[in-house]
Amino acid sequence: MRAWLEEWNARLRPNRARVPVFYDESYRLPFYGLELSTGLEPRLVDFTTWYLLETGVVRAEEVHRPRPVSYAQLARVHDGAYLESLGHPETLARIFAVDPSEVPVDTLLDSLRRICGGTVEAARMALARRGPVANLAGGFHHAAPNHGGGFCALNDIAVALASLRAEGFDGSTVVVDLDAHPPDGTAACLAGDPKVWIGSLSASDWGAIAGVDEVVLPVGSGDAEYLAKLEALLGRMPRARLAFVLAGGDVLGGDRFGRLGLSLEGVRRRDFAVARALRGLPSVWLPGGGYHEESWKVFAGSVLVLSGRGHRTIHQRFDPLSARFQHFSRMLAREPLPDWEPITLEDLEGSLGHTLPHEPRVLGFYTVHFLEHALFRYGVLSHLERLGYHPLRLEVGPTGVGDRAQLLGMADGREHLLVDCVLERRRIGPEDYLFVNWLTLRHPRARFSAVRPQLPGQEVPGLGLSREAGEMLMLMAERLKLAGVAFRPMWFHLAVVARARFRYAEPTRQGRFEALMRDMAHVPLLEATRLVSEGHVWLNGERYAWEAQDMVSRRVPLEDDLEDDSRAIAAERERCRFTVDG
Repeated sequence: MRAWLEEWNARLRPNRARVPVFYDESYRLPFYGLELSTGLEPRLVDFTTWYLLETGVVRAEEVHRPRPVSYAQLARVHDGAYLESLGHPETLARIFAVDPSEVPVDTLLDSLRRICGGTVEAARMALARRGPVANLAGGFHHAAPNHGGGFCALNDIAVALASLRAEGFDGSTVVVDLDAHPPDGTAACLAGDPKVWIGSLSASDWGAIAGVDEVVLPVGSGDAEYLAKLEALLGRMPRARLAFVLAGGDVLGGDRFGRLGLSLEGVRRRDFAVARALRGLPSVWLPGGGYHEESWKVFAGSVLVLSGRGHRTIHQRFDPLSARFQHFSRMLAREPLPDWEPITLEDLEGSLGHTLPHEPRVLGFYTVHFLEHALFRYGVLSHLERLGYHPLRLEVGPTGVGDRAQLLGMADGREHLLVDCVLERRRIGPEDYLFVNWLTLRHPRARFSAVRPQLPGQEVPGLGLSREAGEMLMLMAERLKLAGVAFRPMWFHLAVVARARFRYAEPTRQGRFEALMRDMAHVPLLEATRLVSEGHVWLNGERYAWEAQDMVSRRVPLEDDLEDDSRAIAAERERCRFTVDG
């Protein structure tokens, strides 16, 4: 454990207390293609929340669910004409860099108003308890009185402060904006409040912003330079009765839209410095932006610091989605499957001379009711309802190549097929796997666009639930005591998307796949999968045809096979050279 971490954490530990947080499932923005079009992880807030809950940093009773702010509260900050324009999908699509067809206006506005409500209620609670409170979403600092941008439609900080002012709070307030981009919208919204100081530390020079003590760092600045400038900024911060902190996650090195180069350790030191400067002061902490796969760890670390647990590191391989689904899986099945077949209702009725229709089960175990309950627990049903499908129903039954489960939902006056899955047990090598013969996740209400292009094999856009589907399949394999999950990708892009969890069962096939990814890295994925499927790719001078072979994801890797497989994979990868026509 590093000395600085021990020292700073000791300074905060005397005030160690449980930190209240605000969160709601609707904080997840209802976009199905956000990850593909912008690189923004739509589960970012969920990941932070799940980590805090799963590790006991926050208890369930410390998670507060806010009410949406009213339009009267919004109107204290935003122009009436602008608020009216938010009812048009085109306005919201421009702000969130998506196609207008992807915008469920009412559902999205409910999410944004609820997040704003979280910041309002967190500010009230911070004043009441004279300490820190976290809203696990928010920090929409690019939203100005008459326009939005940069994924910010409503300025929750300004709305919260305006609400407090209307309720009689007249104390001085500081906004410490540590997002990687300047607080242009916040400055515009708070320009008329003489009791507000705004400090900003970023690497984006957007010109002078009136009313902001702004520090612009060189692009790529690392921990040492950043922390030195932060100490100077905090030294200039005036005394106040309330603080808002944007603990931006986009300051990490490698962030898609940030221009700084901080490490996770550097970000934790940032939060220690701010928490020390604000000690004893009511403060509202917000995550701001973050467009890196580890961005969720930044604000999770902020809450660790506030709770006196800043010495705790977040394991590099901790997967919040997997941990959360494992938790629900344990709730759904407290006991392991018996090795014997228990007596069924059909057995009992048969012994009494009666017969009942056979109840279909997927893989001989999963009934419709079990699957529906699982989808409810895992949040899939609520996500689909937020996309506009209601009511939802499940069907299961046998096919010639496995057992089928279909999820259907009503929308626009008709029923749509949303999920279609065909599963079977299949032996691959020496072990049995849960084999996915077919899986499609369909969003028929959406349409393809320039930012959400049609991929080979797609009839309609996807639901944005591929990670959830993968985790549920892996839990099914575990429940059925199978080695893992397997499938056969029919397109290059499917193998690319699955590569984080799956690899080809045949090592030489894995080697060729890795060589293909290496040699096609300069080509956008959509174009690459088209070139492969249409026969425009060559392997060592011969025209290449896509090889549809089994990919597997084992629950427990076979350590004895790893070294031999690695050598075979590397040899084949180096042997193969892929080129493209022309």
